Amino acid sequence: MSDLKSFDRVAGVYDETRGLPPDVGRAVGGGIARIAREAAPAPRLLEVGIGTGRIAVPLAAEGVRVAGIDISSKMLARLREKRGDIDVMLGEASRPPLRDASFDALLFVHILHLVPDPEGTLRATLPLLRPGGAVLFGGDDGQVGKRAEAEAIIRAAAAELAGVSLADWEGHARTAALVERVLGEECAGMRRVVLARWTRRGTGRHMIERLERQDYSSSWKIPRQALPAIIARVTPQLDALYGGLDREEAFERTFTLTVGRLRAR
Repeated sequence: MSDLKSFDRVAGVYDETRGLPPDVGRAVGGGIARIAREAAPAPRLLEVGIGTGRIAVPLAAEGVRVAGIDISSKMLARLREKRGDIDVMLGEASRPPLRDASFDALLFVHILHLVPDPEGTLRATLPLLRPGGAVLFGGDDGQVGKRAEAEAIIRAAAAELAGVSLADWEGHARTAALVERVLGEECAGMRRVVLARWTRRGTGRHMIERLERQDYSSSWKIPRQALPAIIARVTPQLDALYGGLDREEAFERTFTLTVGRLRAR
């Protein structure tokens, strides 16, 4: 597992930094449940990279039988605190310890861009689906508005002062294109569905605080000793960008699902 990104280090703040508002979570869970029931009346769904259950918990509340796999024991412990009726296992998705044709739906949300071989991982899990099962690839457009500009400022400072290249949102776009290519080969048709839209607010100070704590995996490459210099560099730039570090910026988020139905083998 040395090349995989375990989220053990941020399990305690994951829901705070990546969680969905309750009404959005219900909308996303309800939308996924409806689509999963197109594959089977009482679908059995596997979420790859289930984490703390930010998607799985509202999905289970819709009556879907959910199971999940993750490499982070601390993330799974957080999930177990929320619900005890979600089957979870510690393991790598590229080598799933499960029988073929065990599920009616597979769900991937913000996970495939984190694994060393996203295509290999996707193809390793497809046999777990029954013929006609649904492949669901979801996520939100995370970098929009001033947050996208702030991330670019931080990437530039990290490259100059620490010599590290931080991931950008293009990695998500490349993964999405890969998924669409594989689903085009393996599935009988695809469609995209918007499940929720909502407004978030952020400040330059929040960006600095989360950088200092290295809450996001995109910042984990930065050596701790380089952080003070990077923060000193970006603080006045973010102050200028936001018009004050504590000035809130509103931006719209959208949760979109790409859906494919596996061809009969």
